[in-house]
Amino acid sequence: MCSVEEFGRRALSMDIDTDYERPNVETIKCVVVGDNAVGKTRLICARACNATLTQYQLLATHVPTVWAIDQYRVCQEVLERSRDVVDEVSVSLRLWDTFGDHHKDRRFAYGRSDVVVLCFSLANPNSLRHVRTMWFPEIKHFCPRTPIILVGCQLDLRYADLDAVNRARRPLAKPIKPTDILPPERGHEVAKELGIPYYETSIVAQFGVKDVFDNAIRAALISRRHLQFWKSHLKKVQRPLLQAPFLPPRPPRPIIGIPDPPPTDGEGPDSLFCQPLCADVLFLLQAGSTRVFAHKVYLATSCSKFYDLFTLDLGGSFVVQKGEDEENKENFESGEEDEQSRRGAKEQAGRTKSLDIDKDGVDGGVRGLNRPQLLQQGSLRTSQSDNALPSRAIYSLGALGTGRALSGWGRGFLSVCLEHVDDPVTGRPRLMTVVAMDALIQEEPFKAVLQYLYTGSLDEGRGDLMQVATIAELLEVFDLRMMVANVLNRESFMNQEITKAFHVRRANRIKECLNKGTFADVVFRPDDGCLPAHKPLLISSCNWMAAMFRGSFMESYIEEVPIPNTSTACMRGVLEFLYSGLLTPCPGLEPMELIVLANRLCLPRLVALTEQHAADELLQLAVKGGDIDGQVLAYLEVAQFHNAKQLSAWCLHHICTNYNSICRKFPKDMKAMSSENQRHFEKHRWPPVWFLKEEDRYLRSQKEREREEEILRKQHTKRGWETDPTPPPRTEEVRFKPSVGGEGTLGDEWLECPYAWGNRPPVLKRPFRQSSVPRLTWERGLCVPLRLIRHVDLNDSYALTTAAPRGELTSAFTSTQTVSLHTPPCVKDPLF
Repeated sequence: MCSVEEFGRRALSMDIDTDYERPNVETIKCVVVGDNAVGKTRLICARACNATLTQYQLLATHVPTVWAIDQYRVCQEVLERSRDVVDEVSVSLRLWDTFGDHHKDRRFAYGRSDVVVLCFSLANPNSLRHVRTMWFPEIKHFCPRTPIILVGCQLDLRYADLDAVNRARRPLAKPIKPTDILPPERGHEVAKELGIPYYETSIVAQFGVKDVFDNAIRAALISRRHLQFWKSHLKKVQRPLLQAPFLPPRPPRPIIGIPDPPPTDGEGPDSLFCQPLCADVLFLLQAGSTRVFAHKVYLATSCSKFYDLFTLDLGGSFVVQKGEDEENKENFESGEEDEQSRRGAKEQAGRTKSLDIDKDGVDGGVRGLNRPQLLQQGSLRTSQSDNALPSRAIYSLGALGTGRALSGWGRGFLSVCLEHVDDPVTGRPRLMTVVAMDALIQEEPFKAVLQYLYTGSLDEGRGDLMQVATIAELLEVFDLRMMVANVLNRESFMNQEITKAFHVRRANRIKECLNKGTFADVVFRPDDGCLPAHKPLLISSCNWMAAMFRGSFMESYIEEVPIPNTSTACMRGVLEFLYSGLLTPCPGLEPMELIVLANRLCLPRLVALTEQHAADELLQLAVKGGDIDGQVLAYLEVAQFHNAKQLSAWCLHHICTNYNSICRKFPKDMKAMSSENQRHFEKHRWPPVWFLKEEDRYLRSQKEREREEEILRKQHTKRGWETDPTPPPRTEEVRFKPSVGGEGTLGDEWLECPYAWGNRPPVLKRPFRQSSVPRLTWERGLCVPLRLIRHVDLNDSYALTTAAPRGELTSAFTSTQTVSLHTPPCVKDPLF
């Protein structure tokens, strides 16, 4: 008794051997030869094992290998894949791999081969040169009558990015140059010179593998048919077919990436607080001995208490006496209870984040910008949103030197006034709001609160967190007080949500400041209007703006900054980006104009956002059926000139992938392109030039082959008349009934007779014994050749077309005469 494993091995061995014994299965031995590293083994594995590999796997370090022929005995899957049907012929394809070394002895592999597949690499001109000098002579020496198939491997390298390919290869590998890539006509020239078919393959793209081996099988079967002419199932085998050209995949559209926000390079909100350029607020601490500079827009958009302070009416003048600090201190202590009740009422009323001002405020802040008094402060309108700021009426800033006492307004504040103060950075006098603070407020905790209002972050390692929390409560910065409580309770992880909400709330308020002109200290005047802005926000967001307002240029001291060749919509888009870090497209925004301005202001992130917006607009228009070719050509020139590299790459891709149609629409514009762009189009156009040439060659070859087949078909039809000089015969139809063999039917495919006149009988299309060949005779015993037989009716009558020279048919022969069909009586003819 044998085990189950042994029985399975025996069954597999018997299954393999049956391929050689089955009468209708043709076993084909296919030998694959070629230089080293051209892709022979990969091609065999793709056919025998259905192996698929990526391009980077194929570019790994090459190790010479040979695919073992005994895989057909040890692997059932390989054996099953070897069986195929080509032109209605069952075959079993056995692939033989060989070494690519020239000095190896391959005579055993060539022995009894049915077809040889000769491979070379489309990225190695030397391998094609060796086809003529080494491989073809060797094949003809060992197997001169074996058909050969020429195969160009590694087709994917023809359209691949060679720079990326060379980087992925091993360090010491020879780089692939663009001049090393062989065009299809080189392979066709060599194949035509050698008189063999030519095909191309790519394992990465899974192209041409089936074409190569199916046509190799056809070549082997045709060669075998010439020797084994008695095998009728080989008659329908076609000669190797033409291979359709490979269209490379359409290049993917470039993805426009948005870079991360660049570092502030010392000009962010934190550094702006440490070096207060363009400061407009001065806090006096410790009875005026300590001075802290700040910016209204940062404080007012982060804290409603400061917003209320900076919108107070300063119409009345006042003088601060020498002993006023002590009196204010007493008032501060005595009015503590009243302040607590007032703060409770304000908390119940809610806080608003809407910075809307009424119509008069807008007119004063926008239309009246050319007045000596630059901008007027707006009021807040009550909103239903959370964290609301209190609403106020409009107040004037008042004249220089005016102010008011704050002892009854809020805890910790003494007075506020307008004065000219020297800028701490430039040293020039500047109009500022001077706020005197209570002497009990210490400098470092107060700076920590202000720094939080600038950045939204808290240094959790400080030792004076309790003092920070106290000042935060006085200034009604409740978020900071909650963050300090979380730190003290060891729950600082909760501060992330507080910080996130702080930035969202302040971003909304800053955007409202831009829309309403609140606290604006500069005006930009483009070609078609004017826009108020805020120097601190611009300085902390743009290095170009920081350099302009630092004091070295005249724009630092004028109230209006002209921006020529720019529209209001474009300038507003820039300001919104500087304030919020986002691009908000508006109806009148022109993408290319915004790219030009963003490039002038050195804002690469805004350039990228605008590039993405422009590309999205073009895609939406194309989806709707619009023609974007002309717009893409216009975008390309501007994008290349103004450093919009991603948009220019997008435009180049669109032009390359629609090259033919764009050339037909805009021939002059395409010819006027720069030489660099012309070279790019020639290199990256899709479909590539080599494909168009190969497609044209394929169509011409296909027409020539169809014409040849038509000629052969006509020659096959008329082959009986070519050797007889007599004129074409006249045909007439007669009726006949079988007189010998009983009643039966006569099929159309059985009888055929070439042109003949005399005692020569008709012949059969199918092989049949001569004794059973039917004879058609007249009453006079004259033999008539048969040309066509078709069924007429169900009474065993048939129409017979006879061919006879003109004048030979007598009047006695009519279309209704009965013809007798005689067969030897001793043979039962299957026709009847």
